[in-house]
Amino acid sequence: MIKECTCIRVDGLRHSVVRDAVAEEIQIELCINGDLLRRVSLSPCHIREFIAGHLFSEGYVRVLEEIDAMHIEGRRANVTLRGAGEQNRKEHAEKTEWFSVGRDAIFRAMRMLLDSDAHRITGGFHRAGVFCENGTAWMAEDIGRHNAMDKVIGHCLLERIELSRVFVLLTSRISSGLALKCSRAGIPILASRGAPTSLAIEMADAAGITLIGFVRGERMNIYTHPERIADLTLTAEYGL
Repeated sequence: MIKECTCIRVDGLRHSVVRDAVAEEIQIELCINGDLLRRVSLSPCHIREFIAGHLFSEGYVRVLEEIDAMHIEGRRANVTLRGAGEQNRKEHAEKTEWFSVGRDAIFRAMRMLLDSDAHRITGGFHRAGVFCENGTAWMAEDIGRHNAMDKVIGHCLLERIELSRVFVLLTSRISSGLALKCSRAGIPILASRGAPTSLAIEMADAAGITLIGFVRGERMNIYTHPERIADLTLTAEYGL
């Protein structure tokens, strides 16, 4: 996950040669039924989770059972799917089911998410975490924020965790692509330390997702479906 390289560090009028910690990046070939789907750049950890989550969140499979086999050798991953893969790709988003959490659960989860040595040392990783109603959590790091999301979705699929009963936290900006992945997976609450885009807000609203940005300390901005925050008292004046 972390490699060292030599660089010249400049500090004002001074400079020196130092060893610096950097995030490791690899590229894998992802093949479906013998055909190359795409080349993916990612961090070299939780590859199986990434593949399962990516195929699911991008609509290539609807359930884990559609993945017949997954074989990873070196920098090549071969996946055998039941059905036609690309032909069965699901483009539309799903409406999420009812699920709610308290605001303190989100604040605690963000503190857990930010507790990462790799994130602090390199500054080169995005983090995503999935948090279950029974208090369990699982987190992933990657150089790509979409990859990190795919890894936590894939973890839930492989561990048979019901995606409609979890919430997901990110360290990155929330783009429309991340909102769409959440919608396809049926995840009801998506929150981040960063900002959402306007299209992400629109997509989350249409899909019934509670979208939260700027989770910092004990503050956050709730952009859509605030009724999922269990201890939040709302009146008609808020208009959400």
